[in-house]
Amino acid sequence: MSKSVGICSVCISNAVQSLAEETHERLRKREGLIPSIPIDGSITCGECGNHCRLNESDVGFCNTRVARDSKVVDRYPGKAIVSWYFDPLPTNCVADWVCPVIKERELGSGFKRLKNLAVFYGSCNSDCLFCQNTSYRTMMATGKPLLTPQELASAADEYTACVCYFGGDPSCNPEHSLETSRLLNEEKHVRVCYETNGNISKKWLDKIATMIGKTGGTFKFDIKAVSSDIYHTLTGISNTVMLRNFKILSEMKQDREGEFLVASVLLVPGYIDLSEVRRICKFIAENDTTIPTALLGFYPHHAMRDLPRTSRAHAKAAREIAEEEGLTNVRIGNQSLLGTDRYKFD
Repeated sequence: MSKSVGICSVCISNAVQSLAEETHERLRKREGLIPSIPIDGSITCGECGNHCRLNESDVGFCNTRVARDSKVVDRYPGKAIVSWYFDPLPTNCVADWVCPVIKERELGSGFKRLKNLAVFYGSCNSDCLFCQNTSYRTMMATGKPLLTPQELASAADEYTACVCYFGGDPSCNPEHSLETSRLLNEEKHVRVCYETNGNISKKWLDKIATMIGKTGGTFKFDIKAVSSDIYHTLTGISNTVMLRNFKILSEMKQDREGEFLVASVLLVPGYIDLSEVRRICKFIAENDTTIPTALLGFYPHHAMRDLPRTSRAHAKAAREIAEEEGLTNVRIGNQSLLGTDRYKFD
């Protein structure tokens, strides 16, 4: 178990009191972030799945919206807290083994490698104690750097084959990412991918899915846990919206070409054990057994630095469970992170 939680997954499932809620709030306060999802206000934000309930002048959990004059408005109108860089393809993508983008193409007399425009949003609507991309927290607290969709889209060049929005999480910036995607596809074809926790407002889900489907991109959907208590302990939020959205997207997938939806599962030692892996894989299989599923290796980070890396034995056993539950396209990702530590995972 991690000291940040204070108990193991068995006790969480048995509703034993955890230190996790205190840890979430303490870390967020220390970093200048809103400590917990506002629930007491009369002004509801509909921009993501948290639906923060704000009082006048309150800031939302994502730090990008505020209640003013009985309405929820953007703190940075027309802009988002975001940075970007290029990744040569193929890149370290959670869906790399089913990605439709070719590695290189012939241009003139030689070969040029295609690139991915990696867009890192500096805001998030969950608070994972095991977060592997914590730099978003400083960005979210400071509100920097800021870019308009036009500025972000202008970064693409003729070798940009795809854009992947991640972070943080793009679910906090649906309008900004959709406008950026529209601009990217005005004169060239750029596949649009989202790597997300799935905590997306119903207001935006269909629009995002339509953009991804139209451009031939992929919805990379992170299912951190199915058990509500484990999910809440690790992330600080509910998984109700995430589970609903996955079901909706799996139904949409049946009408799309290519690998429209890919699931990922981070194998956090002590918490995402084989019992939870089975619950997750059963949930995926109940929706569609053909959904590609990546089982990802965990590396100690953020508030869970005291845990070991995911062991090879854990990852192998998890894949066997996934296949037992009927999933037909399972891959162990982040294999370079896998370790040899011995710990209980069954």
